[in-house]
Amino acid sequence: MSELSNSIEPNTSTVLWNASIVPQTEHTRIGVGPLNLFFKKSLNEIWIATDRTQVEYPEPESLVWQRWAFADEAATLKVKPLLPDMQVSVRPEHAFRLVPNARINVYTRIPVWVGIYNGSDDKHKLIEVPSVELSKTWFGDFFSGSLSYGLRTRARREITPDMFQAHTIICTMNIQNASGGDLLIEKINILVERLSIFIKDGQLWSDEMDITFKGGDQHSEITMQGTAPGSAPDAVHVMAPRNPVKKSIAERILKEIHLF
Repeated sequence: MSELSNSIEPNTSTVLWNASIVPQTEHTRIGVGPLNLFFKKSLNEIWIATDRTQVEYPEPESLVWQRWAFADEAATLKVKPLLPDMQVSVRPEHAFRLVPNARINVYTRIPVWVGIYNGSDDKHKLIEVPSVELSKTWFGDFFSGSLSYGLRTRARREITPDMFQAHTIICTMNIQNASGGDLLIEKINILVERLSIFIKDGQLWSDEMDITFKGGDQHSEITMQGTAPGSAPDAVHVMAPRNPVKKSIAERILKEIHLF
């Protein structure tokens, strides 16, 4: 560890998504919400460590470093935004009902995951790290449920200024009740692996997800629009979905559905 004997100085910058990083022999720190990423170059190696302690100047020896050797000493990295690697369950601020044929928009924030890629090969991902560590939960019943991340944040009916955070992705869900009765919604499962990521003025957005509930035990019809959301129509595309789909899919993503 002799090459890490020096203290980490406050050489900190805000993440610039998809921009190249040129690690230096001195430590560089990039902040993404509560997550700090540290980079250091040694010969043809790049060292990366992550930290959430919020200690201003952590001792290098206190961090867990990962090392990669590259073909030459001029290697660079790219930092890309990712949605979580598993579907995410969120709750509305208050449970609500949709009458037949009603349609509403629901917005929520999802903490971004940070992907570190080889700067000369955009498809070669070194590591990915969540900006916020999420707890896991079970969505659905015993027979047809699935493991998801659970969010403490609340889904909202409108976008408010406090929703804008550089380390979160704003996700829009358009929900339509195409059944013959009222639809009670208490939890929504977001299929984040099928969503794209866009950016505008430093804020990350996903494309919109259209959800049509058919009633009873039927699955909801889900369509990912694949374009910038209506709330940020001029946002720029920065990341493709983890698991892209080219057509509508049908899955159960609305929990606690009761018809009256």
